[in-house]
Amino acid sequence: MADDAEQIAPDVPDSVTCPATKDPFVRIFIVAGLLIAMAIWCLTDQRETPDVWTLKNINKIAAYLLNNIGPYVFFPVGALFLIKGVLMMRRVLVADAEGIAYVGKQKIAWSDVTSLDASDFDKKGILRLKHSIGGSEATMVLDGWKLQNFKALVQLVEAKTNNTN
Repeated sequence: MADDAEQIAPDVPDSVTCPATKDPFVRIFIVAGLLIAMAIWCLTDQRETPDVWTLKNINKIAAYLLNNIGPYVFFPVGALFLIKGVLMMRRVLVADAEGIAYVGKQKIAWSDVTSLDASDFDKKGILRLKHSIGGSEATMVLDGWKLQNFKALVQLVEAKTNNTN
């Protein structure tokens, strides 16, 4: 089955390694940086407790709450965004003759792939590999914006799945 596809398209690579692109994660790092900067700003601009907690002092109360409680919210959330961005940038997808998987995850054998959904490929550059492992159906999304070497990956996936739709 895979030999027929390789004979039809001899330029199909045997193995493709797709590290993460940097562009999508710039957004995550911008959000992380803004949250951490906001936490630092709130720490340096902390206010004293307003004398009276009435509606007339609502601006003083809001400033007090933002500057005294904000760092305990902004810094941890910013740190989570930062960690998520770093972890996602380190992900590497490997597709070879056996199957496809992110490094450190369970490999999906090409025989387990039930269909290849390319309905969003022309508009968004997204492929969906529907597969069945252990009787449960799952979908692996391959996004051309988040993966390097995407063109070679698409060639290999199409060859190994025989264009199943």
